[in-house]
Amino acid sequence: MGMKMRAAAVLLMMTGFAAGAGEEKYAGTWEASFKSTVFLVLKVKTGEKISGTMNAGGVTVNDEGDLQEVRPVGDHESPIFFARLEGEKLVFEFQDDDDDVLSFELKLTGEDAGELRIVDKDHPKMKGFAVKRVKQG
Repeated sequence: MGMKMRAAAVLLMMTGFAAGAGEEKYAGTWEASFKSTVFLVLKVKTGEKISGTMNAGGVTVNDEGDLQEVRPVGDHESPIFFARLEGEKLVFEFQDDDDDVLSFELKLTGEDAGELRIVDKDHPKMKGFAVKRVKQG
């Protein structure tokens, strides 16, 4: 194998490794709480593909998109789907108990901290909420 081929092969392996490493930083159990009430638990697993579950209580927001009230999580986890990295965000879909499909974005703000945002064209002012990793993946 020539020097150029070896360099190209090493570069390809490094690129693949970096992509996998990017997913790993999202792995673990994440929680969102408001006024001491945990209203969302997100479990992210990485590997061949990104998968996981989410257990969501409920939220009420004001016209500016700020959290006003939350309901705690129950004992019902549902799978997340179509999970993928888009730039510096983990993007995924989730189907709630009313069969509505919601889109989410998780952006890291620190080693064990992030912001989870519901992407909703009907509520464009909805702000993200802080999440913290409580368990490594």
